[in-house]
Amino acid sequence: MAAFSSRQWIAITGSVIIFASLFFINRKAPATAEKGPVAGGHAAATTDFATVLAEAEKQVPENDRNSIDKLVQSLQGASTEVQIETLKTIISKYDSLGAIIPGTFYAEKLAALRNSADLWYKAADRYYNASEVGGPEARAVLIQKASECYTNSNKIDSTNLDTKVGMGKCLVEGSPNPMQGIAIIEGVLKKDSNNINGQLALGELSVQSGQLDKAVYRFRRVLTINPSYSDGYLFLADVYEKNGNKQGAIECLEKYSTFATDKKIREEVSTEIKRLKSSQ
Repeated sequence: MAAFSSRQWIAITGSVIIFASLFFINRKAPATAEKGPVAGGHAAATTDFATVLAEAEKQVPENDRNSIDKLVQSLQGASTEVQIETLKTIISKYDSLGAIIPGTFYAEKLAALRNSADLWYKAADRYYNASEVGGPEARAVLIQKASECYTNSNKIDSTNLDTKVGMGKCLVEGSPNPMQGIAIIEGVLKKDSNNINGQLALGELSVQSGQLDKAVYRFRRVLTINPSYSDGYLFLADVYEKNGNKQGAIECLEKYSTFATDKKIREEVSTEIKRLKSSQ
């Protein structure tokens, strides 16, 4: 089974691309080294965002790319209201094609146009989660982009604890002092121990450092806070499998299946459950 971090499952966008897709895609991928904060906690960018974006756009079929290019061109000289609706359409089209990075680029443009704390936060989350899609060079660039968007969101609304968790995660991944980021996340949980994003972040860091018991505690805490937080069952399923508790992983996947509405995802869940049962 391919090694991958829990962050690879987090939702990249609303209903079109859900984290479960990444969960199962990465289980089919060739095994690679576990992704996590690089040595010293600093992911140095050796490329630029324009290069990362251009490479991602190359993966879009030509007909679709031409259609989207026309929409992009129509932004010139359009009213703000028209630009907003056009950007939403562009984002939706890229998302439907699974083109995560280009869709996120236009989500950032939408956030800048409206200068909304919520939209900056959503763009930041997309960049952060998209950092798992490419290689280490793209990852460093995308984490930096996420950090910039979280910062913009925080400037508008400094009371949003989820934004602070995001800023903390980016510091863990992309700064020479990862402990500064961990301190921010822990500070959020001191203010609100029921903050799901904070609990997930520390759970993820526990997985990356091999502290699986602590990861189980964090992910179970998430499900105690909100038993209907379906994605939590996938986080927990992976940790259970990592520590050898295959029955626990199966039960979590079965629970997740009761929430899944997408037929393809339900099929993937079923396949994964069968794989685990056959290896018991």
